[in-house]
Amino acid sequence: MKFVEESKKLEIKNLLKYSGIIYSHEMDDIIGDMVTYAESKDKVKVLKVLTITKGISFETGMQKMIMEFYIELNQPSKGNNKYAYIPKYELNNCVYSKYKGHSQNASMATREVQEYIKNNELNPIGPVHQLMYIDKKRKRKHKKNEVLLEVYIQVN
Repeated sequence: MKFVEESKKLEIKNLLKYSGIIYSHEMDDIIGDMVTYAESKDKVKVLKVLTITKGISFETGMQKMIMEFYIELNQPSKGNNKYAYIPKYELNNCVYSKYKGHSQNASMATREVQEYIKNNELNPIGPVHQLMYIDKKRKRKHKKNEVLLEVYIQVN
């Protein structure tokens, strides 16, 4: 895979945001609830899912995380008391890697970016951002559990 780039920009628009402290097994349910809420609106489609892990701890043997979830929509929408609407989110000067393959191996892209930062003595200034593409048409053409994922870590 060994595909890492520097000085990349992450820019996404028309977002619904959820922040919380969750157990790792709750991630898929949270994303599913967000997608269901967004797509209940007329002509709204979910394009991408951005996850940001801001902290990890273990509680009684279970992984607990401080997370932010953003889902990018094809048009502006409205939030509610659970999801905030954010018009635009961007990061500059990121180390970046792209992964396409089985979802079980997606963490390889994150490890690759982290190794690149360490080997090149760069200074990360933010958490890992994982951007997953949602394409319902593509899912029919590709293998089950295949994902397209981009990883961004901002450096100075």
